[in-house]
Amino acid sequence: MSSASRFDPAALAGVRDVLRNKVAVVTGAAQGIGRATAILFARQGAFVGVLDIDEEGARRTATEITSEGGTAIAVACDVRVESQVADAFRQVAEAGGSLDVLFNNAGIEQPVMPSHEVSEELFDRVIDINLKGTFLGCKHAIPYMLKKGGGAIVNNSSVSAYANVGGNISYASTKGAVLSLTRVLAIEHARAGIRVNSVHPGVIDTAMNERNLALAENPEEIRERWADATPMGRMADPFEVAWSVLFLASPMSSFTTGTGLLVDGGRVAT
Repeated sequence: MSSASRFDPAALAGVRDVLRNKVAVVTGAAQGIGRATAILFARQGAFVGVLDIDEEGARRTATEITSEGGTAIAVACDVRVESQVADAFRQVAEAGGSLDVLFNNAGIEQPVMPSHEVSEELFDRVIDINLKGTFLGCKHAIPYMLKKGGGAIVNNSSVSAYANVGGNISYASTKGAVLSLTRVLAIEHARAGIRVNSVHPGVIDTAMNERNLALAENPEEIRERWADATPMGRMADPFEVAWSVLFLASPMSSFTTGTGLLVDGGRVAT
C-alpha cells in the first residue's frame, strides 16, 4: 500500500478562523492524528489544550503551534486516571477562559493476533485507554459546555467499528463502544446545544500503524490486507482526518450530532 497522500492543503486555504475565540482540548496530541488536529484547530483560531501522557511530546506540539503564532498549553495527562483528566481540563479552561471543543483522540492499538491469544492484561489496557479514557474526557468536558451553553465533542473511533479484517478484538470492541457512547451522549445533550459525533479513520500514516506492522509476524501480509480493503489504495495523511474532525467540531456541522463520519478511503463501502 502506498503512503503517498494526494491531500493538498492549499485547496482548503479559504477555510479560515472557524474556531476563532474557541477553547479546545485534544487528547493524545503528541503525534499522529491528535498532533495534526491540535495544529489545525490552532490555525483555525482556537486556544488549544494539548494533552498527552507523553509530556515532552505534548510540549513539542504546543511549541509547534506557538511558533506559527497560535496559542496552546501542554498538559501531561493519563486519560485512564480521572483525577488527571479533571485537573487537565481545569488547567485548560482556566488558561483559555472556557472549554468549547473536545477531541477525544487518545488511544492505543492491539498487536494483530488471534482473539483467543489476547491476554486479560492487554484487553483491559486497551479498554481503559480507548473506551474509559473517552468516557472520562466527555464526563469532564460536558459540565464546562453546559455552563457555556453549548459545545462540540468529537470522539476518535475507527473504521473497525463498522468493518475489519480480524485479529484486533480488543481494539475493535472499544471502537464500536465509542460509537455507541457517542450516540448516547448526543441524545442526552442535544437540547443543551452540545453536539457529539465520532470520526472513523481507516488506515492512516501514523506511528500507531507503524507499531502495528512492527509487531506483526508478517508485516507485508498486513500491508496487503490493508491495501485490499482500501479502494483508494493508500494510507491517509493525518491532516486528512484532522479536517474531518474540524468539520464536526465547528459551526460547519451545526445540525449534525450522533453521527459517525467515515474517513476510510471507501473501505466500508466494499
